[in-house]
Amino acid sequence: MKTTKSFVAVSALLLAVLALPALGQSSYQGLPLLKANSSKVNVRVGDIFVQGFWTIKPEYNPNALHIQVTGQQERLVFYTDVDSAVYTIQPSQARQFYVLLNSRHYVLTEVKGFTFDGSPKPQQQDRFLNIHKPKSKTFGTLWEKHQVGEVVNDINEYADKVSGGLNWFKQKVFN
Repeated sequence: MKTTKSFVAVSALLLAVLALPALGQSSYQGLPLLKANSSKVNVRVGDIFVQGFWTIKPEYNPNALHIQVTGQQERLVFYTDVDSAVYTIQPSQARQFYVLLNSRHYVLTEVKGFTFDGSPKPQQQDRFLNIHKPKSKTFGTLWEKHQVGEVVNDINEYADKVSGGLNWFKQKVFN
């Protein structure tokens, strides 16, 4: 008797825990729904967080956001002032969802992944940053002691992405 009661209690608790994500997920017209009172959205792409990166615009249908995908996929997190959502985006893939802005406007939103695969790397003169280890012995030693190289490599990689995006934009607009 005691075993049956504890089994029922554990089963009910497990069912409640498993059902919580389904109850918390809102949808509109069959697509996920995010709620927001502010039109400004914070976005995290991979490990990079940008506050106020994107603005929800009800006048656009869909309200499109293009995300550069480095590698096979990119993790994307939207943070509104009320809600958040996590998506995995792949190149040439589009994800749609709605944002309910100010409890009035259902804004169809589309996130599209794109990549620069096959396009040339930015030329040396087109790069925003190109930081290398100092050649002097003193600064080179400090560079190694404080592990500056790892940080600088990350900065250079990010700057190359930005440079590549700018070069792609220039090529599309001016050619």
